[in-house]
Amino acid sequence: MTLLSFAPGPTQLHPVVPDELRRMAADGYLSESHRSPAVRGEVARLNEALSTLLGIPADHRILLVGSATEAMERILQGCVEGRSLHLVNGAFARRFHAIARGLGLEAGSLEVPDGQGFRSREVMIPEGTELLAMTQNETSTGARIPPAEVHLLADRVRGAGGLVAVDLVTGWPTEPVDPARIDAGFFSVQKGFGLPAGLGVIVASPALVERARERQGRGRAVGPFFHLSALADAAERHETVATPNTLAIRLLARVAEAYVAEGPGGLARRAEEGFGRWWEAVASLGLAPFVADEEVRSRTVAVVTRAGGTGLGGAAAQGEVARDGAALDGAALDVAAQGTDALRSRLRRRGFVVGDGYGPWKGKHLRVAHFPVQTPVMQAALLDALRSELPG
Repeated sequence: MTLLSFAPGPTQLHPVVPDELRRMAADGYLSESHRSPAVRGEVARLNEALSTLLGIPADHRILLVGSATEAMERILQGCVEGRSLHLVNGAFARRFHAIARGLGLEAGSLEVPDGQGFRSREVMIPEGTELLAMTQNETSTGARIPPAEVHLLADRVRGAGGLVAVDLVTGWPTEPVDPARIDAGFFSVQKGFGLPAGLGVIVASPALVERARERQGRGRAVGPFFHLSALADAAERHETVATPNTLAIRLLARVAEAYVAEGPGGLARRAEEGFGRWWEAVASLGLAPFVADEEVRSRTVAVVTRAGGTGLGGAAAQGEVARDGAALDGAALDVAAQGTDALRSRLRRRGFVVGDGYGPWKGKHLRVAHFPVQTPVMQAALLDALRSELPG
């Protein structure tokens, strides 16, 4: 049986991947030196495709690292000596903050409960903040910072001489965050781009690279071999500092080209359409979004709980009643008593993989990916399976 994956990462493979893997195995590319014309040509092709897809200005650099978590560390190591400010509303934003503290930085944070977001007008940014760190789309909770709010926050920080780094792991390529309005946007490829894990990308502004070079010139750099300035110097030659994941580079170039072919704004329009279909349908099943505010609800990771906000599992007992006072049916009681495991297992037997809740929400949420690789046909099939497992 072929499984259709709605896991929030690694997720369903993009359809170009199997054929491209066969071509790579046949044409000798995977045995090429990373300094060879073949690999440098693929890096150049990747740069061109991503620049077109994401609207990356010509003076920005596309830096290749191992993962989004590595990107967090490289950015903080390269550009911050004193104070960073982190907007925290979930596990991955919390990780960004923890890395800063682990590096000995004066890392402040503004925190809201999981499932909530941030508005620019509500965020106080201390004077002297060197870097504002945001997680635009929090994969663990399904909350986002809308692109317009990202831009407003970034304008304030950059206007005061600071830098802005944005985790766009489950934001790009769907969310229209403008790389020209921030200093570092980063992602890893196993989510919105539908690729095997193992490659991270940082889109770096000239100001970010210059800050890193200035620190290095004063002997304040951390990690000189993989320092941001070294990554940027290599990128200018369509190279990498060390032997990279050449397989993922070529695959990412092809997927980015496929997304470009959908036309400007095509991915964002698809996401909004799927967002509407999904939440309208799951409401009839007694399920609800964990993120109450629709504006800050993710367009790419749907985090689902039970109507009434009591979670999909944990403390339920026989005879529990739903919010309207009616007794839960057998399927709903099964989910309530056993958490998400039983429902996820039944869906898997039907051919669908969905994500569990993350961290403290394990067993209480379903996390369902709606990246570009999850097509409307796939979404409709999953909804049919949920209707069978959770009859309204």
